[in-house]
Amino acid sequence: MSENILALANPMLNMVFGIAFLILWRREPGASWIAIISVSYFASAAGFFIFHLTPDPNGIPAVVAMHLFYSLGTIAMVWGIGTRYGQLIPHRLYAFIAGLGLVMMVGASFGADYNARLYAANASYGLILALGTQAIARKAGSELLDKAILFLLAMGAFQFFVRPLVAIMVQGEMTAVEYRETPFYAVMVVWLALAAVLMALILLGAALTDQTKAVRDDAERDTLTGLKVRGPFETQAIAMLQRAREEDVPISVIVADIDHFKRVNDIWGHQVGDSAIAGFGDLLRSAIRSTDIAGRVGGEEFCLFVWDCPAGPTRKLAERIRTRFEHMQIEGISDGVRLTASFGIAQWEPDEGYGRLFARADAALYRAKQAGRNRIVSQDEGMLLAMGPHRQGPDMRRARV
Repeated sequence: MSENILALANPMLNMVFGIAFLILWRREPGASWIAIISVSYFASAAGFFIFHLTPDPNGIPAVVAMHLFYSLGTIAMVWGIGTRYGQLIPHRLYAFIAGLGLVMMVGASFGADYNARLYAANASYGLILALGTQAIARKAGSELLDKAILFLLAMGAFQFFVRPLVAIMVQGEMTAVEYRETPFYAVMVVWLALAAVLMALILLGAALTDQTKAVRDDAERDTLTGLKVRGPFETQAIAMLQRAREEDVPISVIVADIDHFKRVNDIWGHQVGDSAIAGFGDLLRSAIRSTDIAGRVGGEEFCLFVWDCPAGPTRKLAERIRTRFEHMQIEGISDGVRLTASFGIAQWEPDEGYGRLFARADAALYRAKQAGRNRIVSQDEGMLLAMGPHRQGPDMRRARV
């Protein structure tokens, strides 16, 4: 009786964690990886229930059902964690490995020895976990939580390869029914329960950490543009400069300002002005890479820190943004009228901090304004780049503002 209760510990624990992850995902529907982890625990629970409750675990139907659920649980675990880190998972390869394992298990089921089937099943799960760990390690971070997840995945793969060998050495030849009654299996039930609890707690911690970061990130972003507000932007920019100094990586800065913005508000109203700011923010977000940072540092003033990029390519980036904004139709503005923006660029010098670097880029922006607006000035080269009309009057009846 006590053995049966102990055997049911694993499926019940997996059901509980499956429900927990499902509830967590319902609170955060955008975090699809949490839903996939929930599937992993539910599938594993189903496999355990079949193994412990079926009267004939050696039968082909039970073998196929158990392997399908265990394989789904293993693949979903790798898939879910990989999704969290943005790592693509080769589902077809994992499905092929699971299918090959199933063929070997069915073939071994026609024999009297359970050991061959035990090793075929565990080898397929171990290989899926090993390959998944290797793939996820490419994208995983260096935080303690990330290392713990990788460690548990690696240990899971290791135990799948070692467990059947130890079982064979300790117990010898046996059937599935005999295997369920061995002391070794009782020890494995306890170990698997502890491993499931530990992995679930760490993944729950990862989910809660992600949600906390998302809330904090939302609080640090400008509601109009989705860009970082000045304080958090400067904190992130200073950290980027420190990292660039350590890794000897070039950084360039773009400071941009929408031209004649006060007139936009005066003529068409603040709602149209907000639309212009939002549109410019969208352009910045779509133009930069994940390694770059962008922020709204003033009413109509924006700043970009471009990672691993000298001034030359940064000018090209600024020109793409300038051109796209010049041709953007802002809702609420008269037909034929287009807004423009001016840009100042500076390349970071290793001996300067954020304040001096921003001031140099801002000074270049001021010269762009003085030179007629709708253009780009590079502070580093001390020259005007003719990236727009050389003369732009203040007459609001013109086709530009």
